Amino acid sequence: MDKILDAIAAKEQTMLRFLESLVNIDSGIDNPEGIDQVARLVGGKLAELGFAVEYLEYPGACTHVLARKKGTGDKQVMIMGHMDTVFPKGTAAARPFTVKDGKAYGPGVLDMKGGITAALFALEAMYEHGWNDKNITVFFCGDEETAHPKTNAVEIFEREARGKDAVFNMESGRPDGGVVIGRKGVIIPELTVKGRAAHAGNEPEKGASAVLELAYKTIDLHNLTNPETGTTVNVGVFRGGVAQNVVPPEAYAKVDIRFTKVEEAEKVLQAVREIAARTYVPGTETVLTGDEIVFMPMETTDKVLSLFKLVQEQGRKLGIEEIGGFVVGGGSDAAWTTRVGAPTVCSMGPRGGLNHSEREYIEIDGLIERAKLLALCIDAV
Repeated sequence: MDKILDAIAAKEQTMLRFLESLVNIDSGIDNPEGIDQVARLVGGKLAELGFAVEYLEYPGACTHVLARKKGTGDKQVMIMGHMDTVFPKGTAAARPFTVKDGKAYGPGVLDMKGGITAALFALEAMYEHGWNDKNITVFFCGDEETAHPKTNAVEIFEREARGKDAVFNMESGRPDGGVVIGRKGVIIPELTVKGRAAHAGNEPEKGASAVLELAYKTIDLHNLTNPETGTTVNVGVFRGGVAQNVVPPEAYAKVDIRFTKVEEAEKVLQAVREIAARTYVPGTETVLTGDEIVFMPMETTDKVLSLFKLVQEQGRKLGIEEIGGFVVGGGSDAAWTTRVGAPTVCSMGPRGGLNHSEREYIEIDGLIERAKLLALCIDAV
């Protein structure tokens, strides 16, 4: 493996040029054409490495890339991730890929075009040096940031992960170089309250305040937060009213719920439904939507811990004394692979920070380090 690791290090400038080409394509959730462009670049690279590549197209939505290559052994490894970003059209032109003081910047450089690049060039170095020991599946979807509303990506993740000996999600790396071994699930309910307008000065008694009704319910919702179970509830959006002298006839709230266990999620959902059904202000009516799990949790199973131990062992070969394993609040598609029993480690992408912001960055030495780590892990499975 030493020759492979040396080859990865020698590819730094080539990797940065490839990463630049990915980052400088707008592939936000509103840009299916841009996502398709990224898919063709990624798929083209995999085809060069001998993979059988499929482009799964969803008109008006996105393109996924699914690629497979047989090896000489029996072990099955899956590499996964996503090609979409959260940034709108025009972002890449406004602040294109740049390198400064050992860091690379640009829209999606951390989340997660850096991880895609690390994976592709780890594979390239391995195959160039005659390695072909494992059967490799690569699946990069195009709609992770919106939780796959218009595609069957979840079905594909689960189908492809079944029976795999290891799954590596190349999601955003952590600033400290740790990896993720557990993630909370996500529910995003919305509450719309209809009230009755009236003049707030002359005839307030003839009105029914939708804002007041929703304010009571907001407190009830926040009270569902439970530090002992890891459940958090946040009413992140609250809108209502038309003018200061009008009893508000409508109000709206969007809620973020995070949970660690599906059983706990069901309890919280039932409580949310009960809150929506009760009435504090006579004459108001509440409609609840989105009362379902959007992202399943990535549970920290024994198989996950076993693969994490392997990652730590391989990290030591690179001089990394201790790769940390973290359970975090943000969701990812690793939830679907762990759900079907596949050993999965997430956040295998390069070190970086400030995700989803104009300051998003990766550490360039982390790009090389993660490519080396992935190569070692694949070989060791």
